[in-house]
Amino acid sequence: MRPRLADLLAGLALCCLALLCFARLVARPGALIVDGRHPSLDHAQREDVRVLGNDLTYVFLPHHAQVARHVAEIGRLPLWDTAGFAGRPMVGNPQGGLFYPPVWLVWWSRSPAALGWLTVGHLIWAGLGVYVLLRSLSAGRFASTVAAGCFQASPYLLAHTFEGHYPHVWVTCWYPWAFWAFGQYRRGRPRGTLLLAPMLALMFLCGHLQEWYYLVFALSAWAVVDAFRALRARRGHAALVALAVWAGILALSLGLVAIELMPDLATQGWTLRGGRLTLSRVSRYQLHPLNLFQLLGPAALGGPDSYFGPDNYWETIPSIGLIPLVLVAVAVMRHPGRSVVRSWIALVVISVIFAAGRRLGLFTLLFELVPGMNRFRVPSRSLFLANLGAAVLAGLGVEALERFSDAREDWRLLERRVRRVAVVVVVCLVLGQSFAWGSKPRPLLSGPRSAAGVMSATASGTRRPKAVPASRIPCVDRAAKIAELTGGQFRGILAASRLFQSGMFWFALTVTLATLAFGRWSQGGRRVAAQALGAFALLELGLHGLVLLKVAPAEQFLGADPISGALARVEPPVAGPFRIRARDILYHDLRASWNGFEKVNINDSFQIQHAADLYKTLYPLLYVLPPSDPDEPMGEAIARFRRDVRQGVLDRLGVAFLVSDHVEPEPAWPLVASGTWQGSRFAIHRNPTALPRAYVVPRALAADDDISGVLSLFARTDPRAAVLMERDPFGPGAARQPFTPAEWASSDPDRPVIRVTTVAPGLLVVADTWMPGWTAHVDGRPAPIFRGNHAQRVVPLPDPGRHEIVLRYHAPGLARGMALTGLSAVVWTAAWVATRSKKRLHPGRPLRHHTHFRRSRSESRASRAGSTPVRHHVKGLLT
Repeated sequence: MRPRLADLLAGLALCCLALLCFARLVARPGALIVDGRHPSLDHAQREDVRVLGNDLTYVFLPHHAQVARHVAEIGRLPLWDTAGFAGRPMVGNPQGGLFYPPVWLVWWSRSPAALGWLTVGHLIWAGLGVYVLLRSLSAGRFASTVAAGCFQASPYLLAHTFEGHYPHVWVTCWYPWAFWAFGQYRRGRPRGTLLLAPMLALMFLCGHLQEWYYLVFALSAWAVVDAFRALRARRGHAALVALAVWAGILALSLGLVAIELMPDLATQGWTLRGGRLTLSRVSRYQLHPLNLFQLLGPAALGGPDSYFGPDNYWETIPSIGLIPLVLVAVAVMRHPGRSVVRSWIALVVISVIFAAGRRLGLFTLLFELVPGMNRFRVPSRSLFLANLGAAVLAGLGVEALERFSDAREDWRLLERRVRRVAVVVVVCLVLGQSFAWGSKPRPLLSGPRSAAGVMSATASGTRRPKAVPASRIPCVDRAAKIAELTGGQFRGILAASRLFQSGMFWFALTVTLATLAFGRWSQGGRRVAAQALGAFALLELGLHGLVLLKVAPAEQFLGADPISGALARVEPPVAGPFRIRARDILYHDLRASWNGFEKVNINDSFQIQHAADLYKTLYPLLYVLPPSDPDEPMGEAIARFRRDVRQGVLDRLGVAFLVSDHVEPEPAWPLVASGTWQGSRFAIHRNPTALPRAYVVPRALAADDDISGVLSLFARTDPRAAVLMERDPFGPGAARQPFTPAEWASSDPDRPVIRVTTVAPGLLVVADTWMPGWTAHVDGRPAPIFRGNHAQRVVPLPDPGRHEIVLRYHAPGLARGMALTGLSAVVWTAAWVATRSKKRLHPGRPLRHHTHFRRSRSESRASRAGSTPVRHHVKGLLT
């Protein structure tokens, strides 16, 4: 077969595997990759109620739908985000993903399903990257295809895809390409080395830095190990050159992403304090001994909606499939390229140890010593690296089996070992099944696990857990019900029972044993058996993806609904834009944004500190709180003070409506609409004292930046009489403009236009978050813009008349970042052109002399045996 045709067939096989995994999406192209019937379980956040949906519908689809709408309306990328917490930077949000070119196609399409299809394309791209990576390691085409499919359909990647962690998956899909380019750097090939910089840059721009950081750390450690080996071999110059080149690659990649990095750094000083985690706070989302059962089957501890293991399903699943696990074992034991195998084994083992968190110590050590490691709270995401290493080893396992075609004794020894391990595993599962049949669960207090259950408990005024029969717990299958009711005492037994009853496990085990037995007795069919085992590995992963990846119609999560209809019909208390405060489990961000309502609370951790200081006072809203203790002397006074503070914050933020699942006694706002939607009650209250988005007040009341003092003044000060500031810009004076609502005349988030008429000096208060980067022009003349009410914008209007105030936002650091990105692009292009010119000038000659690392004895034996292992050496770039 021609090489090019064979490569095309490999790509076609990967596309077919993707079609199998996403068959439901193929059948319904406009659907969302989300379970529309059951919410996922997250035992690490028992206090948080999970509603239908995933992070696609909670976070990423609302975000990108809003960006797409602004791009369509104003014709450019918005720099400011008006959604949530009274506004925050859009450029400067590390998880914004605005400068990642593939996502621009999503904005152009305006389709809710586009993010899912973009992720499918990324997974195929990842498979192609693994194929290229294995080919660069001199693996055969079939073995490379198997490795590519094992990574593309990895249960861990598919679990994150199903949970809607699209940016995480996008970054990971660049991993194999980055490792391939890093291999080119180790060989001293300039073009491949230069490609590594834009690859790292694209990964940075995807919108989730943790996976990029882990990859950079892993590759840097690899580069340091190579340099150390060169030093031991007395090749100090080669080691210094290699490290200098690697440092240059990192610097160039950071220069390419400066358009994102510089605004992020400029914003960091204003974001929530405490961004760096302490080790004591990182106690969740790490591997546990119970997760070892998932090596035998991804569903050993249940699925996303029935998971009874620790934490949750998608963060702690170490499975790579049973047949790929056997192939990995074959590579570890029998592949002749021991140096290559050891490198990938090291990556897998170190990544798994790190994913265990504080249990095994490596994460603790790196958390304390490595700068930046304390920014990330989920150590188990190093499993992305482990999955890539395991996929490569699975492909090398297929290649090792193909080499056994003339070695009958080796094949017989392998088959006998696998058969013995299988017998031990089956005996353990039988014992676990027998214990599961004989166990009787005891009742256990358990809180409500569904949104409806929690809302009903809240509406009745109680938040205490209550006993729930196993048959009444929603979204949990029988094994998970028993695990919940037994307090987890028999989870290992239940996991064994699930595996014993799993058809997928028995299919994988049976075809593995049958294929190896066929190869043992058929001398001419061993190569066929090796390839069949690789094909069965892809089939196992494809069937797992088919079962896991459910879809739901987009209309289930967006479009018209009774709450949006009621909000549209009710007359707001103010003219112009207003905000609402709603329970997320009842009226989520996507639904509100799609219907044009701005929630003051959204599901996102990126917040500006001084705005969050105000918003945190609203946390108790929409929950039925217990009455104050009559034995507490100041209990009633404290409760009344807190109510006054909340009312002051709600008024100043322009919150016009509360959307709750019950009639709210506090605050005592008029009930303007109520009804039932999706089996839950809803009630809408109107705030009669809400302030407009922009208004003029007569004077400023002096207040420092201490939030406790500001909130105390909120409770005692009429917001229509004064704005809280460090000082009054006009000083003491007589005539001032009385409270006057202003007209909001623009929908551009970066360029609000406000019109108001005054007859005396006054202070224009804009109920949006103040940040550096905002400027103001009053009637075409520059005007100062101050910070008032702790977090809002204030523009002084000294002259009477009809005024037009134009506010403009220029993201801090964006101009410098654009210049640095442009300069870095020019440097990269010049280096690329120079390498091509050098090759044309000296065809067939290496660019410069390079120094080889000494090969180990195992590599020499492998070379004599006919294999072509990768040789570790350092070669510099063209200078």
